[in-house]
Amino acid sequence: MTANPYISKTLRLLLPTVLALAGLWACREEFARKIPETEYTDSIDVAFGTPRVLYIIADGARGKSVQQANLPAIGSLLPNSIYSWESLSDEETGSQNGTNWADMLTGVQKAKHGIQGDNFANADLEDFPLLFERIQAANPESDVRVYTPSPLFFEQLTAGAKERELLDGDAAVKDAAISALEVDTITMVTLHFTGIDQAGSQYGYDLSVPQYRDALLAFDGYVGEVLDAVKSRPNYSQENWLVVITSSKGGEYPIPDEENDNTIFSNPEVNTFTIFHSLRYQTRVISKPFLGIRFQGDFVRFQQQLRGEVTAGDNDIYNLDNEAFTIELKVKKNPGPNNNYRYNYPALLNKRERWTWDFVGWTIFLEEDFWMFNARGLGNNVGQTRGGTLANATWNSIAVVGVVRDNERFVRTYTNGQFNNEVNITNYGSITNNFPLMLGGQADNGQADCYISDVRFWKVALPDDVISQYSCEIGVPEDHPYYDFLAGLWPVVGSEGNTIDDMGPLGSHMTLGGADITRQYQSDFVCAPSSADLGALVPRNVDIPAQIISWLKIPRLESWQLDGRVWLDR
Repeated sequence: MTANPYISKTLRLLLPTVLALAGLWACREEFARKIPETEYTDSIDVAFGTPRVLYIIADGARGKSVQQANLPAIGSLLPNSIYSWESLSDEETGSQNGTNWADMLTGVQKAKHGIQGDNFANADLEDFPLLFERIQAANPESDVRVYTPSPLFFEQLTAGAKERELLDGDAAVKDAAISALEVDTITMVTLHFTGIDQAGSQYGYDLSVPQYRDALLAFDGYVGEVLDAVKSRPNYSQENWLVVITSSKGGEYPIPDEENDNTIFSNPEVNTFTIFHSLRYQTRVISKPFLGIRFQGDFVRFQQQLRGEVTAGDNDIYNLDNEAFTIELKVKKNPGPNNNYRYNYPALLNKRERWTWDFVGWTIFLEEDFWMFNARGLGNNVGQTRGGTLANATWNSIAVVGVVRDNERFVRTYTNGQFNNEVNITNYGSITNNFPLMLGGQADNGQADCYISDVRFWKVALPDDVISQYSCEIGVPEDHPYYDFLAGLWPVVGSEGNTIDDMGPLGSHMTLGGADITRQYQSDFVCAPSSADLGALVPRNVDIPAQIISWLKIPRLESWQLDGRVWLDR
């Protein structure tokens, strides 16, 4: 078989990226050798002194802005800290603080503590009590103090503290904390600052905004004074202090397009910073995790009635008769009719006269936040196989594999290389018709608003390991182990006019029609992890109580159902 020009071109384009990624992984491996990941435990071997905690919370301090500000007091802690400028607050809270405060003070998320935004009507702080109550229950002699200028924080989230005060502004909070740190038996002091959030909500949450920058500098000045008070304690050198400095949330502010990766890390509202400081800690920086390979270019936007049909070559090749097959494609969803990413049945790729269950053929389509494969055969049986949940506003890889085992036929679905479901389709019969392979929507069903690209059709059932290895890559390399079974390859990206070229061996080119053609430049990651998976890779608000409980040597009980983890410096 002759070399494929698109595939060869793809390899040439990807070579710099592959080399860069190889270098990146080499660096990551070197870094891992220096600071290996270790399974955390809930106990810390305290070598000296009674454990004590200084807990500082700043509303509205975006992690990126704090990092860029190079604040002197905060910077002085970093050599002996576990820290991140990419930590995360609750993704759904928005501008309200209550959920995040509750996460930071209970160690469980809103599904348990019941606090939605600033609405405390359904709060369950009996089954999931505050950190201060946990400490006092474990050691009634503890001296725990809380200072805040927020009436809501004071009224709802300070129970269990030996001393709690509602004060007039951040400066008063700082002064009260300095006084509390003069008490020899103090166990924990919590300071809550609101000035940064007030400046951000009025002027903008970014270091480039003078008022916001001034608020960050003022906050750092307060932190410096409080740290000096800790270090001035007569027995400081024999004490065992954990200093936690963090933000409850970030704030809304436009970010440059080149910095937007369309993951949770590009949402400035949830971008926080977290510092766990102790003189016993080595330095550990927790950065944004590896997100995948970028997919860049001018992509056709499939919306309204726009669709592509195979108008060259033999469409019979794309019938699903009684043989094995594999269909792969990549899709990036835009917000749908309800201004969210949920859809009701629009087709992505199909071979059918009409997209209804009454017609013989097959369809890959969107449903709610996942995808499905539907087929009806000449045996007059119809059914469908569910795929996986699709991440919003970033590229997902979809695969449908038809397998023949022991004279029975099965359909298997995969999302981003991971197996989803399997259904026996033996009784469907041959899924054959005379209609063209179609990319995009059909007039008789809901319309998607999405980008579709890198469509591949194989006359073989690709094994699980091959699906996993190649599904999140771009194009098909000539050394692909099943290259000789490739029956169609439509990159879509970079196409011109109303034609989508088939870069596979058969030349089954598509013609676009049905609506105006719009192409837009995109630069997003392929198969980026979900928000939930990404969130587990960096500190979150809900982790902080677990860290403090561990530091204070309080046994963590399973019945507490804590959602957070403890971060170690190694």
